[in-house]
Amino acid sequence: MPKTRLGKWAVGFGVALVLLTTISLIFAAFIGGDPALVANSPLLSVLANILSIMFSLTGPLSFLLGIITIIKYKEWLVVKYLAVLYILSLLIFLMAEFIFPH
Repeated sequence: MPKTRLGKWAVGFGVALVLLTTISLIFAAFIGGDPALVANSPLLSVLANILSIMFSLTGPLSFLLGIITIIKYKEWLVVKYLAVLYILSLLIFLMAEFIFPH
């Protein structure tokens, strides 16, 4: 476990991001990839919006807090590096989508 409070938060946000990824994949499988189903159901629309807001918050917070604790507190924890690498891979993927659209 991390020693600092920021390190614990970074790992917590990383775990939350992985759980949200799993939930969103289950959600996508449940609706069968049909956006009209989400648009017609108020409950599914609210759930989709909550998932997108949570993704927007947990990913960058995990990355930012992980980088801060690595640089400032010199914590050498494997779990934190995995969370930072996960977010970094997502950022590289998004950058590649904008640079090389298909």
